Amino acid sequence: MMKKLIPLLLVISVLFAGCKGDDGAPGADGVNVVGTTFEAENINFTAANLYTYTIRFADVPNLQVVESDAVLVYILWDVNGSAPIWRLLPQAITTSVRYNFDYTPTDFSVFIDADDPNYNKGSLNSATLEDQTIRVVVIPSDFNTRKSGSVDVNNYEAVKNYYNIDESKIIKIKAK
Repeated sequence: MMKKLIPLLLVISVLFAGCKGDDGAPGADGVNVVGTTFEAENINFTAANLYTYTIRFADVPNLQVVESDAVLVYILWDVNGSAPIWRLLPQAITTSVRYNFDYTPTDFSVFIDADDPNYNKGSLNSATLEDQTIRVVVIPSDFNTRKSGSVDVNNYEAVKNYYNIDESKIIKIKAK
């Protein structure tokens, strides 16, 4: 039985080793995407805009976002001397109210979110609602996976250093 099985296995392995399929059509050229950081200033959260500010990514120069990209949104929380203090969203305003955000590949929104849907957001103080600045860091998924190690995304300075963000090149957008 063994004498018949060995030649049969040899013939089968030669047949499979010699098989080669079509290489397929060539794929599209790759695109070297670099992460983008931009800032939106003078944001006012009002009843008229449902306490939400939305930006279409198409309105930001040189920005293309895909679903697998990481989008980090920070709010300018305070300034210590001349050093800005950025906090990653979501960020608590009170124990039951927070700044939050969501995004799709076409846009993102920053909004005030409350645990109680009937909460009167207009009762928040003007410093919370008016003249806010956010900074958005878009990290392409391919770049994120090529970087070794990890970064504390809660710390904007760590993110800036890890991804070599040049603050002089941050795109500034005035809220409408």
